[in-house]
Amino acid sequence: MKIRRFVANDMQEALAKVKSMMGNDAIILQTRRFREGGLLGLFGRNRVEVTAAVDEEDRHPKHRTNPSAPPADTVASGASKTGVELDVKKEISELKALLGEMLDDLESSKAATMTYPKHFQRIYRTLIDNEVEEKLARKIISDALESINPSLWQDYDEICHTVARLIVERFRAKPIVFKKTDEKRRIVLVGPTGVGKTTTIAKLAAIFAILEKKSVALATVDTYRIAAVDQLKTYADIISVPLEVAYTPGELEDALRKHQDKDLILIDTAGRSPLNELQMTELKAFLEPCQDVEIFLVLGATTKYADLLETVMRFNQLPIKQLVFTKLDETRHCGAILNIVNKTRKAVAYITTGQNVPDDIEVPDPDKIARMILQVSE
Repeated sequence: MKIRRFVANDMQEALAKVKSMMGNDAIILQTRRFREGGLLGLFGRNRVEVTAAVDEEDRHPKHRTNPSAPPADTVASGASKTGVELDVKKEISELKALLGEMLDDLESSKAATMTYPKHFQRIYRTLIDNEVEEKLARKIISDALESINPSLWQDYDEICHTVARLIVERFRAKPIVFKKTDEKRRIVLVGPTGVGKTTTIAKLAAIFAILEKKSVALATVDTYRIAAVDQLKTYADIISVPLEVAYTPGELEDALRKHQDKDLILIDTAGRSPLNELQMTELKAFLEPCQDVEIFLVLGATTKYADLLETVMRFNQLPIKQLVFTKLDETRHCGAILNIVNKTRKAVAYITTGQNVPDDIEVPDPDKIARMILQVSE
């Protein structure tokens, strides 16, 4: 039996070395992570060590004249050596079957240097199919490989659970919460055209005015569309909250002062094309004079990731605090949401799942998002 030690930057690289040097019959005996270099254990590189073994008789069967007979060196060394070798084979027989199948099924991922065991490949493809960015998907799978004992690499449920946990760790929910009884919140919703900002504001107004018993006022600077003002006025009348329409930055400041006693003021804005620099400049000028406002960027879950990324980059000239995703009911793919959250490191305040006011809005459940991405049930 031939035993070798491999050192690599991560588990995938180590497995690729094992397969290349020792073949598909190699057995993983031990894995460990350690830090290399640095000073007194600090600032070193994370490294992976894999100890693997392979039966030379399996690798070179053509040298055997009688497959049922023991190899010549075993006969020469006597019964003691035979007994020890048989004991070792017995102890690792289960691992051999497990790893043998795994290494047989190793495939190249989209990145030519990456190879994953079978179940990891399956989950990686699920992430990609659900529009998780390739780089992020590889990172998640790499972290899963590092954290799961190789003896569990054939346990699909364990792998799925670990990947879900890694997704949840990257996702943070942070709704509007009043930590003090006298706390005041002023929330501005911005975003591209057609993502549902006005309907989202109506839902939040109904929740806080009716269910949370907070004093609420609405304001809008969306004077480009008469229909938008009329729509918000209808909601304001139903909920019995005041509505202010501001045509200039000064009028918006006046509206905020007028309702400074309110617990919550929700401010609607006109949809802006992130590609239109003039519109973005106007929006920035409108909001800059306002003090103590929190800007939430509203994004549509049905939008392509490339367009979402462009939108986020353009709106970043504003101090975006949190995100809101709408139209989650209109897509089966949530990977783009994870991509944006991972890229921006911002919390998601709410997701919306339909047009009904105030029902179709909720605080995002990271576990639920992870299950949607992995296409698994509870």
